[in-house]
Amino acid sequence: MYNISIIVEESAHADAINWVTTTFVPTLPSQHQPQLLSLLDSPHEGHTYSLQLKFDERATLEDFKAEFLHQLQHYLATNYAERAFIFDSTMQYL
Repeated sequence: MYNISIIVEESAHADAINWVTTTFVPTLPSQHQPQLLSLLDSPHEGHTYSLQLKFDERATLEDFKAEFLHQLQHYLATNYAERAFIFDSTMQYL
């Protein structure tokens, strides 16, 4: 499981999450079963989202990160500098 956490300040929230849901997520490969969730009790100010995707192989994940993670980072840094942040993590089912 690959998780991208997106933390957005209140002032940028509506526009940023609109772009994520209408432009970014639809371009993601459907075989990775992308799911966007909103964290209900986030310790961060603003809004926190979790974009989760499933990968069977590490190499496929690295290819995904090289192609798609850069797009998300670039968009947020360009349009919402210091108001939107991401961090990613790779998890394993037990």
